[in-house]
Amino acid sequence: SAGYWVVIDHGNGLTTKYMHMFEMPYVREGQKVVKGQHIGGVGTTGQSTGNHLHFQVEEYGTPVNPSKYL
Repeated sequence: SAGYWVVIDHGNGLTTKYMHMFEMPYVREGQKVVKGQHIGGVGTTGQSTGNHLHFQVEEYGTPVNPSKYL
């Protein structure tokens, strides 16, 4: 339901998810990424009614308010 998506493991139980990308992500599983790197484009894949980015932060698998990470 999230369409094309990427999960980044930041270590120490912290992950970020980026969902509903308009095409296959620009990165591959296991690839290291750096701050500012393009990982994909905003889209409307999966169960979506319009272009947007679903951004989610998880601590040890539990979604949390992302405001302290922005």
